[in-house]
Amino acid sequence: MEQPIPTGDQLQPNRLSISYKNQGFTYIGVLIILAVMMTALGAATEVWHSVMQREKEQELLFVGHQFRDAIGEYYARSGNRFPPNLEALLESSNLGPKKVRFLRKLYIDPMTGNNKWGLVTGLDAKVTGIYSLSEEKPFKTSGFINADIELEKAETYADWKFVYIPKTPGQGITNGVVNGIVRPVPRVR
Repeated sequence: MEQPIPTGDQLQPNRLSISYKNQGFTYIGVLIILAVMMTALGAATEVWHSVMQREKEQELLFVGHQFRDAIGEYYARSGNRFPPNLEALLESSNLGPKKVRFLRKLYIDPMTGNNKWGLVTGLDAKVTGIYSLSEEKPFKTSGFINADIELEKAETYADWKFVYIPKTPGQGITNGVVNGIVRPVPRVR
């Protein structure tokens, strides 16, 4: 004899009991997937932060060189005087009939995100260099150009000082450094 086909009311209890069992496994599976995704997201965030800090370091090196070069140009054109402040590098009318711009703009410190810089001053309180006010520890600790070799000893970005050192009479070219700025040394054949 043939079995009667079960109706919807007869199927309901079996279907519910099976789905309850599957829901437990699904819930555990979703939790495991979420844990794996959160771990991967945490690792990606850490890598992204490192990449961003290295980019900021490169920008700080660029900006520091811009300030040091501008201070050197100001010094050379002003009769061996340093600028009284950073704003003097933007436009100097006291250096002759033609206004001279040593910097296009006052750069923002990439490490702190603001335009406040630490100033290195001489005995006459004139600006000889700048440095970042950030107390973060740098990633880059080696591989600097000759003019920045002192940065290898830095423990924080605030120790990265970009100072213009004028050449003294008779100093000339020493290891490619002219007026505190690294220049390529010509080869003699």
